[in-house]
Amino acid sequence: MPKSAGKIARFILRWTIAVVGVAWVVSNIHMSDRVHYVDENNQLHEATLVEKATESDPFFVILDPKSGVPIRIDRSRTLSDPDRKTVLDNRASPPDEIPLLGMQLASNPSGMIYAERLFVQKNGRGEWLDPGDVAGGFVVDLPQPRVQEGVRTMVAKADRRLLIGAVAVLPLTYLFTTFRWHQLLKVLGIFIPLSRAFVLNMVGSFYNTFMLGSTGGDVLKAYYAAKQAPTRRTAAVMSVIVDRAIGLLALVILGGSMAAMQYATAEDRSDPVARRCLQVAIGAAVLLSGTLVFSMVVYWSGLRRALGLNALVARVPMQTQVQKIIEVVRLYRERPALMFWAVLMTFPVHLTVVVSAMLAGKAFGLPISSSYYFIVVPVVVLVGAIPLSPQGAGVMEAFAFYLTRGEGVTVNQALALTMSIRLVGMFWNLLGGLFVFRGGYHTPTEKEQSELVCDDAIGVISKEKIQGTNGTLGPIV
Repeated sequence: MPKSAGKIARFILRWTIAVVGVAWVVSNIHMSDRVHYVDENNQLHEATLVEKATESDPFFVILDPKSGVPIRIDRSRTLSDPDRKTVLDNRASPPDEIPLLGMQLASNPSGMIYAERLFVQKNGRGEWLDPGDVAGGFVVDLPQPRVQEGVRTMVAKADRRLLIGAVAVLPLTYLFTTFRWHQLLKVLGIFIPLSRAFVLNMVGSFYNTFMLGSTGGDVLKAYYAAKQAPTRRTAAVMSVIVDRAIGLLALVILGGSMAAMQYATAEDRSDPVARRCLQVAIGAAVLLSGTLVFSMVVYWSGLRRALGLNALVARVPMQTQVQKIIEVVRLYRERPALMFWAVLMTFPVHLTVVVSAMLAGKAFGLPISSSYYFIVVPVVVLVGAIPLSPQGAGVMEAFAFYLTRGEGVTVNQALALTMSIRLVGMFWNLLGGLFVFRGGYHTPTEKEQSELVCDDAIGVISKEKIQGTNGTLGPIV
């Protein structure tokens, strides 16, 4: 009963995260174009555009939020979204911090954008504020559009050729990941043909489409890999875990490196985007430091003895499985060149995903520089890989918007980016269903999984079985 209750609790938690995240996204997206405007009573409203409009139009036809009928409003009453939450009103002594609700923007002959007027909230009411009355002056950090495009407009304007390119480049990732996993299997003496490894990789990808996070299919991949090596089941399962860990490690390295580079080369390091890049870089550095410490513990037997880990491991239950896992770790430990190669082999995988997302983002007109995709996409993909909700629903969108809003990306555009990443991946993952539908790759039952976990018939790995390892068989601890 306690075990069942735990499963139910985790199920409810994950779906709650998904529902809350999706609800937040849905509540903030709009199918139609919209504008913000100020009425005669200095009240701020959001309204849907009835007719198509551009930024420079002298007036806009909107759907009156009160009456529900079309009305025409002058351009001078419309606003762009604020680029900060508050400003300091210099008219008060000392300057009063008040909410900024919107901006009226213009540009000079050289193309520089500046604020003509600011709409603020003062004593609970909306009023106009001259930018010169802001303490320290007011410089527009992030020009926001006056007309915010809806989903329909974005889809209609999307560049089909770039979208096709986003879909076409992604299959390279399956080839790279298959070859990487195939090499990791060979070190363990599991000689599955490359074609079979590709099939198992695609089957795992297919189930990723339906299971929690983007790693759920790895459970199926490990199960069928173990069936391919009946005398080396634990090793086969461990190869999948190590393969995934290498992929996540490379993802952290890529995202952290690009974030650090973006921060180091930023003209203004106090810029919101630069600060977010610094946060991502620090987070990646912490994760990599933890990985380095863990690697030192694994590779240095003296350090393990000094920390008392040998004695601790000896008291862990299921010693048969523990010792098999230890042997697998030892075999990989004796191949540092292979592990380094596996990490390097992973970068083309993540770079392909970034390029695919970048093509999709440019197709939808996202105002993001090409280099910034190398920060945003790895972080968003990494969040999606954590099994917090089905397929990272809601969580990926929230992170994408948080990381990109500083460059002027709307919720609609952040949704378009994450949906492109998810849908393009799902399109190719579903092709793995062709192998499932041919038969022989069903979701394992609890009994089958239990048989795999409890199988103690796997003998100790002998030197003759590990061809080409060139290593001793001494204990790892």
